[in-house]
Amino acid sequence: MKPPRRTIDLRQVNSQSILRALSLGGPMSRLELSARTQLSPGTVTNVTNDLLEEGLLLETGVEESLGGRPRTILDVNPEYGYLLGVDLGETHVQIELFDLSRRKLATTRQQMRSSISIPDEYVQAIALGVKDLGIGRTVERSQILGVGVGVPGIVEHNGPVSVAAPMWGWRPMPLLEMLENALQLPVYIDNGAKAMALAEAWFGAGRGVENLVVLLIGTGVGAGIITKGALYRGATNSAGEWGHTKLVLDGRPCRCGSRGCLETYVGAPGILTTAAELGLSADLPDDQMAAFHTLVRLYQEGRLEAQALFRQTAQMLGAGLANLVNLFNPQRIVLGGWAGMLLGEILLGEITQAVRAYSLTISMQPLEIRTCYFGQDAICVGAACLVLEEVLSLNPKFMRRRAL
Repeated sequence: MKPPRRTIDLRQVNSQSILRALSLGGPMSRLELSARTQLSPGTVTNVTNDLLEEGLLLETGVEESLGGRPRTILDVNPEYGYLLGVDLGETHVQIELFDLSRRKLATTRQQMRSSISIPDEYVQAIALGVKDLGIGRTVERSQILGVGVGVPGIVEHNGPVSVAAPMWGWRPMPLLEMLENALQLPVYIDNGAKAMALAEAWFGAGRGVENLVVLLIGTGVGAGIITKGALYRGATNSAGEWGHTKLVLDGRPCRCGSRGCLETYVGAPGILTTAAELGLSADLPDDQMAAFHTLVRLYQEGRLEAQALFRQTAQMLGAGLANLVNLFNPQRIVLGGWAGMLLGEILLGEITQAVRAYSLTISMQPLEIRTCYFGQDAICVGAACLVLEEVLSLNPKFMRRRAL
């Protein structure tokens, strides 16, 4: 028989429930909170009074009620603290500053040489970016609740947090410890696709959907999978390495060491490889992103080789998506990443047709495919959500002392 839950634990659970309802659902009255959380009106009143005293909540106004007293509207206090979200990409480091309501206050972006794959270089770039945002000047360092970082590769959470990025030759690296030493702030790290899936599930294109797949298609290819409202991680947090599922036996060599991976056909470098095979490389600039945009322009202008390129890409991507549909039966797929969004803009209909052709009919029935809501900010927002998740759990390190 389990021991009874202590009163202090129950109060924290109730506080978490209310704080999460307001953060994810927006401003509401105590009566609405009671209905949303299924807590009694008395419990809601006691808990919200504590959170108001803590400074985590604000009274933002009143609304008229039929036949009763006006109801006070409560919301999360956006100035209780601030969140930093970092997109540590293969070609860039982007950092954004958010208040607790997820309003973006500042951003900085630094291009990284494609040849750089040294962890110290990325740590230095992030530290410089945090400094450029004015932390310590416009926002006090003590007001930063944490730094979330979305990274390519596999983030191991069993034991000390480590990052393995085979395409960079990173064996498990203590990146979290390196960043905390450099920044002197709490740091939370996860795979960029998983972080992005959190943002889209909570606040973006996946809101209101319990079974969701969010795709990150750029230089690399990955997926964040939400099942029954929770992020699916697998045994070692490596679930979602969709880009390294096999599409062509003995196909193109992949930087993971295998061959025929989906990434080698629908990632940006893979699409550029197909473009070269179709005789389009002479028309393209050296920069990967600029080259991709040029291909899109040629497609829109009706260039036959570009039309063939994107027809082939739609078929390859559709087949890869059909594997996800048949395995996980999602209600919605969200195309994200800079390349994924461009593909969604020009090929959404063709991609959807290919998915339908390669999927089981019963698995396809509830499916909707759309582009991501947060665009280029998606990983930064998702990384900030890694910190927000800790705040919503009322982690003691975030709670201010009453005396303050």
